[in-house]
Amino acid sequence: MSVSGLLYSQIGYDLGQPMQALVRGPLGYLADTASFRVHRADTAALACEGTVQAWGSLWGSAWWIADFSGIAEAGEYLLVVVDGEKELRSAPFAIGSDLLWEATVESVGVDQAERRTRFAMNKIGWQDCGCPWQEANSHAGYLVGFCDLLEFAGHRLDEAMRHRVEAQIINGCDYLALLQTRAEALGYARGALCHQTPTLEEPVLISDVSKAALCFARAAALLSDGEKAREYEERAEWALAWLRTTVPLGHVGFHACAHGAPDDFIAPREWMTRDLLMAMWAAFVLAQSGKEIYAAECGDYAARALRRQVPRERAEGPYFGHFYLFDSADVTEKAWAHEIEGGEMGVDSGSHFPHYLLPLLQMCQAWPAHPERPRWETALRDFAYGYFLPACNANPFHLLPLGYFAGEGLLSFSGLWTGMNTVYPLASVLAAAFERFFHDAAFRPIAIGNLQWIAGVNAGVTRASLFGAHVWSMEIAEDAALPCSMINGIGARCAGSWFNLRGAIGNGFSVGEQFRFDVRPSAETDGPHSFTDEDWIAHAGAWLSAMAYLQKGEGFEE
Repeated sequence: MSVSGLLYSQIGYDLGQPMQALVRGPLGYLADTASFRVHRADTAALACEGTVQAWGSLWGSAWWIADFSGIAEAGEYLLVVVDGEKELRSAPFAIGSDLLWEATVESVGVDQAERRTRFAMNKIGWQDCGCPWQEANSHAGYLVGFCDLLEFAGHRLDEAMRHRVEAQIINGCDYLALLQTRAEALGYARGALCHQTPTLEEPVLISDVSKAALCFARAAALLSDGEKAREYEERAEWALAWLRTTVPLGHVGFHACAHGAPDDFIAPREWMTRDLLMAMWAAFVLAQSGKEIYAAECGDYAARALRRQVPRERAEGPYFGHFYLFDSADVTEKAWAHEIEGGEMGVDSGSHFPHYLLPLLQMCQAWPAHPERPRWETALRDFAYGYFLPACNANPFHLLPLGYFAGEGLLSFSGLWTGMNTVYPLASVLAAAFERFFHDAAFRPIAIGNLQWIAGVNAGVTRASLFGAHVWSMEIAEDAALPCSMINGIGARCAGSWFNLRGAIGNGFSVGEQFRFDVRPSAETDGPHSFTDEDWIAHAGAWLSAMAYLQKGEGFEE
């Protein structure tokens, strides 16, 4: 790759958090003596200076880092990178308090949701993306974000905003309730859930039902509307009852290559690990709400999942502590899957919660005397330090990779059916949670880097990468990489999306064409080489989760 650019946040940097800009270019683009200066935009006063640090080469480009985290005063700033006669200048950017929250939460959350409801084909729930679909899994992802706003950032919501958030939780849960009622009318046992309606030929999926159980349980625990809370708690219990007796689909809708499995791999009829974690979370919420009968069920799901953890002696390269996808197969879980093989909707659909151990961490905090707590904490530590921390630090942006692929190593983009902009904010939640739980600030750059990737500190959109976008386009010089906020309408420079709503978040960077599995996972093909622009409410839900979790009352450990 011969493109180059100065990559910096298009929304802004929050005071007290890591502040970095990156330079992308061909090998040797900057000398070891390159330096940077940060000036106040209004007075030109010098605020910070230092040496640009060479990170190394990855994804066909070399990367350099300018760290100006020491700036402690809000304002507008300019960044200048100097290398001999070469000079790279930013446009003005903001540094301040809670800039990401203030600029995005209302637009990404309630504003967008209220508008998407008007276009919903069922006149309930939300228009899912840039087309009329209303999938159960994406509604659950958005709902988790709204629930996180109430639980973790309720102190930041005034009465009017709280009312709007609760209204959207009810709207989303009522749509999932419609899918649950429709499935029973079709002859499924009570608690099952259609994937979407009025399209009813698709199978009932464990991933949909487990997420719906979680959303119903959390809504019941958080809503001020007692009647709705009681209804949703009952529906959560129905869903968990259905999950106890269901048989997984196995190979239906499973794309072996996307998981790093051989092409002839046949997925067993076993639960995916991520679905065990979602059901565990739902049972935990019900147990915390006073239904102690679910505590044992929660512990059983945890035990089933933790039996799949990769031990140190079976490490993939240097990495261990992540999880196998099934009990009976030597295939590790990837951070993202949503492929549809041959048009078949199935087990990969909506597999977008990445190694999501947050509920296990919550169980450790809520049940300190539980006999299994030491085992849970060991599992969290092995994942956090054996996989999560080193894998995220294996790239200059601290992004959670797609996963480890045998014979290829860590891959971040190669093998995607679309982008991964749901994964990055949820990785930020995990990082912030690990920092608090382990009292270790080493996770802080991951928490911020995964958010700033979406806010503009990313690989930069190039002219060549626009082949992946179906709708959005812009003028880009042949050799330039332009940083863009991936939140539509927010940021000094932002990428557009299909459904042109302020606050919509597109799929983001990938390798091949959007919605086509046209590039096999490999180190040779890996990189942010295409930009995909379909917006999806699951991205918005993940962003809300990260914004909310970063606002938790106790804040980061210092």
